[in-house]
Amino acid sequence: MGALIKLLLLLLVAFFLASEVTLSTSLYRYEDNEIELTFPVWQTDKPWYYLKWNPAEGEFEQRVSLKQ
Repeated sequence: MGALIKLLLLLLVAFFLASEVTLSTSLYRYEDNEIELTFPVWQTDKPWYYLKWNPAEGEFEQRVSLKQ
C-alpha cells in the first residue's frame, strides 16, 4: 500500500513539473483569484489537458483533448 501511495505521489509531481501553472491571487480583490493549468508545457496551443478556475465568477472550464 505504501508503494502505491509513493508511486501516485511521484506521478502527481511529474504531472505538475510537465505542466504550466498560472496562479493569480489577491488579498484585496476576490475577483482576481484564479488558477490556470495547461498540460503539457511544450504544447500550449493545443494542450492535452486544460483547466481554468475562477471562484469569484463561478467560472470552471476544463478541456481534455485526446486527439493529436
